[in-house]
Amino acid sequence: MKEWLNLCTILGAIQGVFFSVVLLGLPIGKRTGIRFLVVFLLLFSLSMLGIAGYFNGWVLQHPSFGLLHTPLGAVLGAPFLLYLQATTSKRFVLRIRHWALFLPAFVVAVWLIPFYILPEEQKRQVLELSYTQFPATWRHIFIFSNFINAGYLFASYIVILHHERVIVHLYSSSLNKTLNWTKNFLYAGLAIFVSCVILSAWSINWADAWSNLCFSLLIYVFGYRALKQPEIFKDIAEDAMPEDEALSLVHPFRKYEKSSLSEAQAALLLAKLEHVMTVEQVYLDPELKLPQLAHRLNITPHQTSQLLNRFKGESFSDFVNRYRVEHFKKAVQDPSNAHLSVLGIAFDSGFNSKAAFTAVFKKLTGHTPSQLRGIS
Repeated sequence: MKEWLNLCTILGAIQGVFFSVVLLGLPIGKRTGIRFLVVFLLLFSLSMLGIAGYFNGWVLQHPSFGLLHTPLGAVLGAPFLLYLQATTSKRFVLRIRHWALFLPAFVVAVWLIPFYILPEEQKRQVLELSYTQFPATWRHIFIFSNFINAGYLFASYIVILHHERVIVHLYSSSLNKTLNWTKNFLYAGLAIFVSCVILSAWSINWADAWSNLCFSLLIYVFGYRALKQPEIFKDIAEDAMPEDEALSLVHPFRKYEKSSLSEAQAALLLAKLEHVMTVEQVYLDPELKLPQLAHRLNITPHQTSQLLNRFKGESFSDFVNRYRVEHFKKAVQDPSNAHLSVLGIAFDSGFNSKAAFTAVFKKLTGHTPSQLRGIS
């Protein structure tokens, strides 16, 4: 069992290096935040190799390498958080404050100085004894590192929630724009973290082995999905990006309660908006974005958001998709469309994926598309 866990840990380290090399081979400008993703994978790989060296007893032959990987384990979540921030923001710039995310590694390194300065033979003795009597200091470092990484996970989740608000603000379709895969990665990471904490009450060594095995498997999925992630805001101008205050996680529309649009201006724009949507039917364009609608109204994207949020009480995405749903409901009940499938009518209504169509329809109507057509 031990040998199998060690093998999986080593394979996890190798795959981390492999994905790092592949990502470095991509055009830097094509992958926003790629440098942070590479750092994350390299830290993961070095940490895995260090743990494998400990479990296999290699450090007993080379005690000078003992625990050199330990500080890295305290900051594994830092580059992942920076990757998310860089990927979800056109305005992201690496600043000095971001380097503070790596301070826990320095704290752990200082914590381990008494071990690092020991003569080689004494290091070997400490390491050998740790297999049967795990040092209390190391246990404290383990708890500290897990606590810090839990904080990174929480911060990453907040970034993803904020990104989801940006998406519905700018796009009528979220296809290839969401980061649901990273959210699932965080859920899996949280599950591993909790199980690791529970297991650590029995054995720190086995908790480490279990967490590294799980993360080794998880990194396969993560690396592959990261390679497929397209650049999210490539087609959105800087001035079209929403202001952070407009994306409050608690009160998303409060920002526009005192809009710069007067009642008279809003009335004219709402009439024009009605014409654009009902007569020109711009919602049938599956790639419709906020700047395009703003151009039709001859106002700025920010003013368009004000109009929708304050006077319609909806996000851009919900507003457009509501028209698509109504178009679908009429089309699906039209006898002349009886030869078309539900999905075919959905595509004709402006949706561009089955998953998005089903989710939007259920959200806005409370039932499934098939129920509307009388299909059981």
